[in-house]
Amino acid sequence: MALARIVDPVEGMHAAISQRWFKSVGSAGKPVRVTHNAIAAVVYASVRLGTDTVGLALNSAGTGQPATRVRLAGIANGLWGDTLGRYEDELGIEMSIRSQDGRRLTPTPERTISLPGATDHVVVLVHGLFDNDGCWRGSDDGGGLLQAVAAHPALTPVTVSYNSGLAVAANGKKLSALLEELVADWPVPVRSIAFLGHSLGGLVIRHACATGISLHHDWAHKTSSVITLGSPHLGSHLESAAATAARALAVAAETRPLARFIAGRSQGIKDLLPGTPHPELPPRIAHHFVAGVVTREPAHPIGRLVGDWIVRPNSATGGRRLRPSTASVLGGLGHSALRNDPASVSLVLELLAPTDAGKS
Repeated sequence: MALARIVDPVEGMHAAISQRWFKSVGSAGKPVRVTHNAIAAVVYASVRLGTDTVGLALNSAGTGQPATRVRLAGIANGLWGDTLGRYEDELGIEMSIRSQDGRRLTPTPERTISLPGATDHVVVLVHGLFDNDGCWRGSDDGGGLLQAVAAHPALTPVTVSYNSGLAVAANGKKLSALLEELVADWPVPVRSIAFLGHSLGGLVIRHACATGISLHHDWAHKTSSVITLGSPHLGSHLESAAATAARALAVAAETRPLARFIAGRSQGIKDLLPGTPHPELPPRIAHHFVAGVVTREPAHPIGRLVGDWIVRPNSATGGRRLRPSTASVLGGLGHSALRNDPASVSLVLELLAPTDAGKS
């Protein structure tokens, strides 16, 4: 799918450049133009046929490499999740809530989720853009945040799998509805819910909380805390650069196809543009914003400038506008490392402690 999406702007740029050249040489170049156009049509048709063949091969081999397929689907959904078109059946990700082992949680005929050992304190982990719920499990060398939360005797983690290319508000509404069902079908009465969101997941959580509160959902009144890791609360400078590049490339005919390609990024990505409004969390919910910087010293000027390479610390901590309960900056961590680095895991467990404090 990615190759097929790239073929169109390359062909468009080729056509624009060749058209300008043939126009400059006039009628003398007509025979060459006709031959050139015929050859180009065959070449690009062959490339498209090749990408379709590769796609079919990946689909048929998908059962053999499920982890790879899940990663590819997460990336494709993040890039074009709102316009998958004919790839919807193969790559579209339906939002679902899953257990620690990746099993989709669905109620039994008795309207109770089968989850042995479930506690009354639920922690909901929401992944970020291009990702999938497996990101919380860490590497083979060590456990991640999911395992760390699951090891806590008072907490029960669940993960959310979703199409990160959809509008953030739409994903927030979907999550709110799913959580209402989850609480109703949970094996024991739910006492509190805590959220843990990475990157875009933090914004989805904010929208879910706003929706749940406005609709008087039961789960929203049980929410005690929200922890976000590297979430672009004030937008992403990379999305700002992409929007600027699309406008600049649209000026010339030769680069206009590339501008259309960039403009075709998903709504989920576009919602990261600085200045895009996202609902604030209510004061009664403790919200802890965690940022990462690539420099060892959190206050280093370069660290403040580049952040974790994806999100700057001012945005990840909400600046002065969002007034989180706590704002932390961890040094020496890139964007992805914020999920499962030991320093991040330790901080998250410490921030989740108030959830456990409410136990009987």
